[in-house]
Amino acid sequence: MQDLPGDLQSLGAPAVYHLIGKLSATPAYAVTQEDLIEFFHSLQSDTHRPAQLFQELSSRSLLLLGTRFTGWLTSFLMRMSKRQRLSSDDKTDYVADDSVSHDEGLVLFLERFSSGTEIFREGGAVNFVNELHQRWTEKHPDTPLQDTAQNNAVSSRPEIEPGAVFLSYASGDWPAVEKLKIGLEQSGVDVFFDRDELQPGNDWEGKLRRSLHQCSLFVPVISRQTLTPDRRFFRVEWNLALEEAQKASFSSKATFLLPVVIDDTTIDNPALPAKFRAIQWKSLPAGVPTPEFVARVKQLSREHQLARSGAV
Repeated sequence: MQDLPGDLQSLGAPAVYHLIGKLSATPAYAVTQEDLIEFFHSLQSDTHRPAQLFQELSSRSLLLLGTRFTGWLTSFLMRMSKRQRLSSDDKTDYVADDSVSHDEGLVLFLERFSSGTEIFREGGAVNFVNELHQRWTEKHPDTPLQDTAQNNAVSSRPEIEPGAVFLSYASGDWPAVEKLKIGLEQSGVDVFFDRDELQPGNDWEGKLRRSLHQCSLFVPVISRQTLTPDRRFFRVEWNLALEEAQKASFSSKATFLLPVVIDDTTIDNPALPAKFRAIQWKSLPAGVPTPEFVARVKQLSREHQLARSGAV
C-alpha cells in the first residue's frame, strides 16, 4: 500500500451524510440491492443530490472503509466523487474493504482504468485501521493515543450492526464459513461472527446476548464438527439463540433460526438441538451460498429491519 493520504493525518470535525438513509429517523433506508440502486439513482436528481458533498469530494481523497459494497457500486461511487472519468488521475482514492480485495475482476479493472486508486490488499477495514494506528504511533511515539489504544485493545470487541446476520460455527469449519460470509457480504448483507470468540470475563455473556438480540437472523453452520458433545463456544451461542427465538419480540411468523449444513450431516442427528431438527435446513456444500439462499437471507433480513422500524 502507498503512503496513507495526508487528509487522514489532519482530520477536522467531520460532516456526516446519510446517503443510504438513516434507520433511526425513517423507514426509508437501503437494505436490498434494489434499494441501493434506487438511492444512488436519486442522488443524480437536483432535489436529492448532495452538491456540497460532491463538490468537496471532487478535490479530496476518498476513503472507502469497510463499506461491503458490490463491485459496480464501488466503481459508481468513486466515479460520482471524481465528477469525471475514473481514468483521470487528478486525485488518489483509497479502498480498504474485504469485498473489494477479494473481487479480482474489480481489482484488475481499477488497476488498469483508475491509476489514481490504491487498494489495500492486506485485509479489510480492521487491518487498515491497525496499519494506520501503527504508522501513527511510529511517527508520534510519545502521544497518549498509543497507550490508550493498547489498553482498549484487550477489552474492546467488535459490535454487531443492527440487523446483521449472525454466523455461528465450529472453528474447524472456518474455510467453509468464510465462503459463506464473503458470498453474503458481496450481495450487500451485513454478517457478524466472532472469529476470536468471546472469552469468559468482561461480561462476555452479556455482549453475546446483546449481539443475538440485535441480529436479524441466526445461522448455525452445521457439520460433523458440531456433533461433539463437548461444551464448545458455538454451543453457548446456539443455546442463547434458542432462548432469543422464544422471546416475545419475535412474532410467530418471523424466521430467526436458519440452519445451514455444509456436509453430509443428517437432519435427524440426535447430537443437534431438537429445535434445529424441527425446522427447514438449507444444504450448502462446502459453504458456497446459492443465489436462492442469498435472496432468502436478504428477504428475511429486510422483513426484520422493517418490523423493527415499525414500517410493517
